[in-house]
Amino acid sequence: MKLTPFAQMLEQSKQVEVELSLIDDFPNHPFHVQADEDMERLISSIKESGVMVPIILRRIKDNRYQTIAGHRRCYACRQLQMEQIPAIIKEISDEEAVIWMVESNVQRTNLLPSEKAKAYQMKMEALIKQGKRTDLTEPMTSRHIVGKWQKETAEKVGIGSGDSGRKVQRYLRLNYLCPELLEKVDEKKMPFLSGVELSYLSEKNQKELSQYLKKHPCSITVKQAKHLRELDARTHLTETTLMQLLEQTRKKEDRKKDPFAEYFPEEYSEEDKRTILIALLKKWKKGEILL
Repeated sequence: MKLTPFAQMLEQSKQVEVELSLIDDFPNHPFHVQADEDMERLISSIKESGVMVPIILRRIKDNRYQTIAGHRRCYACRQLQMEQIPAIIKEISDEEAVIWMVESNVQRTNLLPSEKAKAYQMKMEALIKQGKRTDLTEPMTSRHIVGKWQKETAEKVGIGSGDSGRKVQRYLRLNYLCPELLEKVDEKKMPFLSGVELSYLSEKNQKELSQYLKKHPCSITVKQAKHLRELDARTHLTETTLMQLLEQTRKKEDRKKDPFAEYFPEEYSEEDKRTILIALLKKWKKGEILL
C-alpha cells in the first residue's frame, strides 16, 4: 500500500525530547481538543505507559516549535504536569505543515462535520499555494470555486481520510453555512446532506431559516432543503415562502409525535381531539363501548 507523505515522514525520522513550554499550537487548528472521556483515557494511558507515539513539530521563530500532529497528547501531558514530550522535528513549509496537520488528524472517527469541512478547506488552500493547481485563480471567498474543481483535485484533498472526491466537495460546502445551521449539523439535529443543500442559500435566507428554527424547532429533510435551494436560485424565495414551507414541515413533525394524530383529520384542533376523547372515555366507563 502506498504511504502518504505524512506516513513516509514518520518512517524516516528520529525522535527527541522537547520541552512542552516551547511548543505552540498550530494556528487556526480545525480540530477541537475536548476534555471528555476519551481524553481521560489518554491521560491515564500516558500516566501508566508514557507517550508511545511521538508528536510532530516544526521549528518556528524565537527557538520555539509548532505542533503539526499531537495536540491531544500535548494537552494530556500538560494535564499531568510533564515537562518534556517525545517528538519528531521537521523543517517544512507553511503549506506542507497544513497538509501534514490535516492528514494526521482527519482519520479520527469522532470528528465533527464542521471540523472536517474546515480541515479540507485548509488543505485545499495549501495545495493551491504549492502550485498543484495553477488554473485556480479565483479567491477562496468565491462561492462558486468548489463547483469548478476537477474530480482529481478533490480526491487529493481526501487522501488519507477515506473520503471520495465527491464527499470532500460536500464537506467543503458546509463552510458556507451560517454558524447556527452548521451547529445543527454538528449536533445531528439536521441531516448532513440537508446542510450541504442549504449552504447554497443566500446569507440572508440562511439567517431567516436559523431564526425560524429557534422559534419552531423542526427537521429539514433533504428534499425540502433542495426545494429551498431551487427557490433561492430563482430568486423567488421570500420570507413568506420560507415560513410556509417550514410550517408544513413542523406540522408533519408534530403529527408524528402525536400518538392520536392518525385517528383525526389534520384540521382538528387539540381541543377538538380532547372533546372527542373525553366523550368516548365516558361511554367506555358506562359500558356503552366495549374494547
